[in-house]
Amino acid sequence: EELPEDLKRVVEIIRQEGGRITQKELRQKLGYSEAKVSLIIADLERRGIVEKVKKGRGNIIFLRE
Repeated sequence: EELPEDLKRVVEIIRQEGGRITQKELRQKLGYSEAKVSLIIADLERRGIVEKVKKGRGNIIFLRE
């Protein structure tokens, strides 16, 4: 299944960061609102592409590959 552009972009950024990135860093790189980034991550999690792990007050996003 082909991913929408914004999801592809997120996966690409995580890949460039070595497969893991904080949600905050991801938001800064994308320039999206917190809500939009959360929705994208939730979508990618549902598709089994990323895994979100709570770390302190933030989240770390891992690529599942």
